[in-house]
Amino acid sequence: LTPNQQRYKLKSYDELKSEMESIAQQMVEAKKNYCANALKEEKLFCNEIGFTSWTLKSSLSEGRKQK
Repeated sequence: LTPNQQRYKLKSYDELKSEMESIAQQMVEAKKNYCANALKEEKLFCNEIGFTSWTLKSSLSEGRKQK
């Protein structure tokens, strides 16, 4: 093949399918990491301001009593 032909050589179906599967796996891992990191950040933030699940529950129950 000439250098010009090598530049435009098409990948086979199997090569493309393999790349697609690899990218799909990377996307799943990235989403897992994103969610895990977001949860960690939220927990750290709540700890910093002293916010607990009890705080949320008590404020919700007070709001219900007022209605």
